[in-house]
Amino acid sequence: MKTLKPFSSALVAALLLAGSAQAQNQKLPLRTPDHREIRAPDRHEERQNAAERMDDRMDVAELERVLTRFDKARAQRNNAAELAAVDNRLRELLRAELAEGSKEKLQARAETRREWGESRAENRDDVRDARAEAASLAARKTIARELNSLMGARSPSQLNRKRDLIVELVRLGKQEVRQDRQEQREDRKDRRY
Repeated sequence: MKTLKPFSSALVAALLLAGSAQAQNQKLPLRTPDHREIRAPDRHEERQNAAERMDDRMDVAELERVLTRFDKARAQRNNAAELAAVDNRLRELLRAELAEGSKEKLQARAETRREWGESRAENRDDVRDARAEAASLAARKTIARELNSLMGARSPSQLNRKRDLIVELVRLGKQEVRQDRQEQREDRKDRRY
């Protein structure tokens, strides 16, 4: 029995060495981060983008309601109180829109800087998005200035111009919603690759 102990110890040692050598020769998979770790920023960005899209749709719907109120008030001659209420609501919406537009412009610029170098296509998309945000904000500011000068105005030509400006705000809002959808499709496409 004494001869078996050294033999069994040698056998165990040989098996251990052979096992470790075989493990070293095999390509062991590298530990990859948990998919939740990789996707957490994506999910946060998706939730943020979804909230912004919803907000943009609600803004368009509210502007359309203001336009309807404006048309009704205008159709009812001598309805200065309702026209004044529409003017006040327009001021509120424009203040909120301009603040939101400034924030989105800054976010678009920050995203361009943060993600610079990922790929040329993505860089172009980010730069295009930042330019679109800046152009949209500039257009809204121009409309806001002109609408501000027309607040309280009651002549038919001034009311026609005010209506045209409200329609232009609705158009800009719908354009932003379309751009949001396009950006969502691009983001989905980028995540597939």
